[in-house]
Amino acid sequence: MRDQILKSVRTLAAVLPLLVLAHPAAAQREGSWEFSGGGGVEFVDHALRNFLVSKGFSTSANPGSIAPALAFRLGYNVNNNLGLSIGTAGAKGSGIKYLTPFAAVTYTVNLSARTSPFLTLGTQFTRITGQNSRRIHPTWGAHLGAGLRHMLSENVALRLEGRMAVEHYEELPGKKTAYNPILTLGLSYFTAGRQKPAEAVACPACTPLVRVRVDTVRIPAPPPVVVLHNCVRGIAPTGVQMDSYGCVVLTDTLLLEGVHFDFDKSNISAHADSILDRVAESMVAHPEIAYFEIAGHTDSVGTFAYNYLLSARRANAVRNELILEGVPSWRLAAVGYGENFPIAPNATVEGRALNRRATQIRVIKKQ
Repeated sequence: MRDQILKSVRTLAAVLPLLVLAHPAAAQREGSWEFSGGGGVEFVDHALRNFLVSKGFSTSANPGSIAPALAFRLGYNVNNNLGLSIGTAGAKGSGIKYLTPFAAVTYTVNLSARTSPFLTLGTQFTRITGQNSRRIHPTWGAHLGAGLRHMLSENVALRLEGRMAVEHYEELPGKKTAYNPILTLGLSYFTAGRQKPAEAVACPACTPLVRVRVDTVRIPAPPPVVVLHNCVRGIAPTGVQMDSYGCVVLTDTLLLEGVHFDFDKSNISAHADSILDRVAESMVAHPEIAYFEIAGHTDSVGTFAYNYLLSARRANAVRNELILEGVPSWRLAAVGYGENFPIAPNATVEGRALNRRATQIRVIKKQ
């Protein structure tokens, strides 16, 4: 008994240090459903295995202690920490089949994080069948486990889980308790979670930029303002300067709303490519504005360090596209700012999409 308890503690202790890997993010998974499936191995308790052999369950006189396993789970995430789930696991080895339905409560450090560990506690009931239709099942069973989710996209996660099961078999001689750990690796799919009501107040952390939809670039210059291309007229806040074309006059930062990136990507889309063609044309036509800074940005999903590198790749992707269109490389500097300067709240899918941008082009020096 003492050895089995120590085995359980060692199994969980190997996974619990993963708790330090959780990083804050803003993906909304509160109130979401989670569908999981995966495969792995189940380790059969030595005493239980010997008992099954003695009763003729196994096709082998010396079956192995490891059996291939599959597991499926349906869960509901009450919030970013607490979840409820039901599921079943199945394993087969040496003619013996193990079918284990279970129900569990899961505590996750932060379900909205890109990488987050979790603990699970629940009840289970294993039905064991062997050759010649022999059957046995426990009078009660429970499990304690730990695992790790890593988001591959906004809806799909890689899920690693280990559980230590404790089950009481009345027919089992001696201690009558079996300890059967199981380890699985699979995928989880999340449905959309509950959306928080939109806040009436402005986002306090957002960069105070005037957001006007444009399909090309406008370069500021000393009065009179030089308009290189027409823009799509927008409704500007009170007090914002407008030119004779009905366009907002930007002083030093050019904001192109049409240049955005998919989640965790730095590829230039076809729509963004057409906009950057016109941006490059404007830059080449006005060499008196010498240097530009291209700023890359991300939403808040993921770690600070990862988002910093991702934003730098986005800024470089825009810079490379402008160079291909004829803008001299020495006129362009690419800088990644990570998640530090959102222009919309990260609490919504729409806001995060706006923050995945490399669309701020700043004049940093004039001739």
